[in-house]
Amino acid sequence: MREQRGINANTFKRRASLPPEDTAYFASRSRYTAPAAHAYVDIDEEGREVYTRPPTRTSARRYDLTPIRHGTGEQRTAELPRPGKHQLFYIGICLVIMVVFLTAYTLIPPAFQKWQDERVYGYPRTFQTDANVVHAGTEHFIALNNHGTIEVLEIPGYPSPANQTRLYIIVRLSSQGADLIPATLSFPDVNGDGKPDLQVTVLDGANPSVWVLFNNGTIFVPKL
Repeated sequence: MREQRGINANTFKRRASLPPEDTAYFASRSRYTAPAAHAYVDIDEEGREVYTRPPTRTSARRYDLTPIRHGTGEQRTAELPRPGKHQLFYIGICLVIMVVFLTAYTLIPPAFQKWQDERVYGYPRTFQTDANVVHAGTEHFIALNNHGTIEVLEIPGYPSPANQTRLYIIVRLSSQGADLIPATLSFPDVNGDGKPDLQVTVLDGANPSVWVLFNNGTIFVPKL
């Protein structure tokens, strides 16, 4: 039995060791030599040389967000400008302001003038005063805008068959809003004959018109 085991058993050749050149190759591959840490020389705040560790590489970016101090060498990363409004926004604001201004300039002055005339002269536009024009003592005069026609009434203080109420037609207005135009009366001596004349001022906007009737001692006439 022992002989059979010896005959049938598998036999392998054993290698005593690797050749010298292979041993040196694998020895060099299995060894790991750590890289030498080189020292870095830096200057501290007091001007002395100090040894520091080499900087480590990293993919993260660092930003210095400390504020810049004037007069020092410190710097910071510039902040990105904030996005402003589009130029068309400011143009639209200017157009709106212009439209509002033109509307106010066009509508407010006439409306204010109408309100003032309504308060002073009423409707229909009426102006009244008393004056002594050497006809029959002190008389009452009324300037009336009768639907665009400026009329003046001379009412004597003491009516008589020889001195009745007189109506003078001054002018017929044809402009838009003619019934809203007031007229005033005054009695200057225009021709210098010593008798007061009738002067009618039609307040038609910024260019008032003046109409004069001359006093002949009894009534007012267009010309002597």
